[in-house]
Amino acid sequence: ARWCATCQANKKLVFHSDDVLKEFAAKNIATLRADWTNQDPLITAELARYHRSAVPFNLIWFPGKDEPTLLPELLTPGIVLDALKRG
Repeated sequence: ARWCATCQANKKLVFHSDDVLKEFAAKNIATLRADWTNQDPLITAELARYHRSAVPFNLIWFPGKDEPTLLPELLTPGIVLDALKRG
């Protein structure tokens, strides 16, 4: 969401970092982003599915796993890269 400072920081400092972008490309990882700026009801329902009521909310789906890996609200490139290694 545009009004979420943590979301904007995660986007700029983590998901647009060279290390994370290189790893996503190397592993052919597809990324999806849902923008909750206008509190879309479909996004609200997905947040509720994971017992969340606000953003930021980030998760990683790994092939062959039934459930995603949930990431903390405040991210660093290292947190994301470590989660990808543990996948």
